[in-house]
Amino acid sequence: MADLTSTFAAGYERNEQGWLLFPRDVKRRKELFPQGVFDHPAKANMYLVQELINYLTKPGDTILDPFGGTGTLLIGALSGRNIVLIEIEPHYLKLLEETQQMWREGVQLPVVGEVRGPGRIIIYEGDCRQRLQDMDFLCDAAIFSPPYANILSSGGETRTGPSDRITSDVIQAYGGKEASSLNLGRLNPFYFEQAMNRVYERLHARLVPGSRIAVISKDAMRMGKRLMLSEKIIRQAAKQKFELEEWHKWEQPLSSYRAPAEARGFKTVGDEDILIFGRK
Repeated sequence: MADLTSTFAAGYERNEQGWLLFPRDVKRRKELFPQGVFDHPAKANMYLVQELINYLTKPGDTILDPFGGTGTLLIGALSGRNIVLIEIEPHYLKLLEETQQMWREGVQLPVVGEVRGPGRIIIYEGDCRQRLQDMDFLCDAAIFSPPYANILSSGGETRTGPSDRITSDVIQAYGGKEASSLNLGRLNPFYFEQAMNRVYERLHARLVPGSRIAVISKDAMRMGKRLMLSEKIIRQAAKQKFELEEWHKWEQPLSSYRAPAEARGFKTVGDEDILIFGRK
């Protein structure tokens, strides 16, 4: 685990509200990932993820993401961390394999820090609730962004998600009608909460004592009102013996998903929460 006396993202500026300002990561992502990852509307900012990797871990540590997605956390392998991803959707599993293939075929990878050897990458296919239970080793940290409830349901297009303007293209990017029946994004809010409780419970069992996790959370808009999803995450995590230690915010640049909605007068969410918990 990393030095607990350090300060998170100390090298980045903040806005007047105290929110962190990370730069756009499009150029860097193009250098390391296949084009298909850009279809996903909720990729974690690479500079943010790198800061979390540096803050929560040291070279040689193992970091877990139970919702692997497009695999942004893979960049931790470039600074000597071992990366464990769990992903349920074949489309994103294919992209994760394409990324690894790019790296094997001689992409000029930027090695971060003093470590000159890459970390090990392990990718599990399936429902993270089951895969977390099946793992036979412990991890030193977890960094992830939870899915949204109902985003793949028949009513999700206008009722839930990062904003009220969740279009069919965005839903398709999450998996759409082809998404696995076990994808948590298919669940209604009640069953989704039960499923996430199970995720935190089993995640706790897969981490070494004293480790920390980072949850990147973005509030939702419903009928023009903001849903404070981070507060629910804090309550869920607390039930499974994760204690909130730090709560940061960062201001997101206007994206291709938000810009058209705001141009038409719709409210969107322009910030993300970075919740850092300690495992009791």
